[in-house]
Amino acid sequence: MNIPLKVHAVVSDPNTEAQIVILKDEQNVELLPIWVGTTEGNAIRFALEGIVPQRPLTHDLLRDLLTHLSIQMEKIVIHDLNNNTYFATLYLVHRRTSEQEGTGSGEFTIDARPSDAIALALRAGVPIYVTEEVLRKKSSENLDEWLERLKPKDFGSYNA
Repeated sequence: MNIPLKVHAVVSDPNTEAQIVILKDEQNVELLPIWVGTTEGNAIRFALEGIVPQRPLTHDLLRDLLTHLSIQMEKIVIHDLNNNTYFATLYLVHRRTSEQEGTGSGEFTIDARPSDAIALALRAGVPIYVTEEVLRKKSSENLDEWLERLKPKDFGSYNA
């Protein structure tokens, strides 16, 4: 079963230069932190804060390209955790227009880093899901220890 999540915040890891994307379910029961690079964290933060750069960033470009090709993103799913690395999938639908050859639509998936998938999902306004298996795999002991070290200032400029 897939559990819907929302991006709660992007915070700086107090021990490294990495950014941490904090995902939570609607009931605030499940918490999923994903460590990402500074660039990826900023791309997600920009989308959360509604910052529109003068020129399109990579995720803006990809969203616009998908739109131009009549490909709609339906959702993203964070579906695996292996050796402390998360894996995500983009779920897409190609809706052919009258100008394009062929008719109908086709569904397909693309493997993605969770940071890219989240940045793109926020820009496209599509839901973010995590599988129950991933939530079971995450290490709650390390998470609890990390959460205890956080201070309010670590939550940066966006905290929903």
